[in-house]
Amino acid sequence: MIYGRAENRCEVCGAAPDQSGKPRLEAHERWDFDEATRTQALKRLICLCSNCHMVTHFGFAQVRGLEGRAFAHLLKVTGMTERQGWNHVQSAFQTWQQRSMHHWELDLRILTTAGITLAPPPSARDRAAVAQQTFESRMDRGALDQQG
Repeated sequence: MIYGRAENRCEVCGAAPDQSGKPRLEAHERWDFDEATRTQALKRLICLCSNCHMVTHFGFAQVRGLEGRAFAHLLKVTGMTERQGWNHVQSAFQTWQQRSMHHWELDLRILTTAGITLAPPPSARDRAAVAQQTFESRMDRGALDQQG
């Protein structure tokens, strides 16, 4: 549905996959944060190419060693100067840091009112433990994959 609405193009840069499927198209979520109620509401799902999605998750790009590639794409798409780009990244990290100091309740009504059945998400207070368990499980599987 998301890709069809976007006519199989990235909604930021307009890229479409070539014959080999590069860049890949991916769904990305847009959230609204209500500071007063500490509610994080899913507002929209958009279609992004893998490069724009990497820019959107810049911290993850850094962890994966793709910071330079992500930053170059940010500048290319936005026309920002390097200074403007780094100011933008710094501002985004400050926002992330401020929001990360709080527990947020999830509002996923955009999905449930569309008839999508969801497993209940963990409570805001339990999310860190669930994330840690998921990470450890994946690390264990990765170690097993490397041995096998």
